[in-house]
Amino acid sequence: ILNLRKSDITGFDRAAADNYDESADKTSDLLFYGSMPVPLIFMALDGKVRKDFGKVFLVWWETMAVTGIYYTGSAHLIDRYRPLAYNNAAPMYERISGNAKNSFIGGHPALVGSCLFFVAKVYSDYHPESRSKWLFYTLASGATATTAYLRYKAGKHFPSDLLVGSIMGPLTGILVPHFHKNKMF
Repeated sequence: ILNLRKSDITGFDRAAADNYDESADKTSDLLFYGSMPVPLIFMALDGKVRKDFGKVFLVWWETMAVTGIYYTGSAHLIDRYRPLAYNNAAPMYERISGNAKNSFIGGHPALVGSCLFFVAKVYSDYHPESRSKWLFYTLASGATATTAYLRYKAGKHFPSDLLVGSIMGPLTGILVPHFHKNKMF
């Protein structure tokens, strides 16, 4: 850890090594854990979706499995120090923890994006006539971007990690239900 140099980080990612904010980390955790039950609540409250609860639940479960596989797979296959490992303001116990090498990809925005874009996609599919579809996508985009920003501010991820997570999560949340969509009904 003491041999890590900010100058070894690419220019695009370097500024992240100056960030460490515990409050931003805790707030990003609220968005992360808070987004998980949103699809279940949506499935229970929306009358059209509730009729297909079992089917939609399995598609949601698959969406979460795909997200989990690429997040945990990348974190285990790619040893990349988190920005806080380069930051002397971060406590040493955090800089040397095993979790300090799990920077790639940004899992928090990937999961938030997967959950909330799943809801937006399923809502749009079940309510194609709705004029408020854009609201679901806007809220999903805002929550994903906010989570990414908070992870950056907390010193947990580099912009490149967050960019990949913020793309992969929403794509998974949209594409998994899309590929299961039965156009006959």
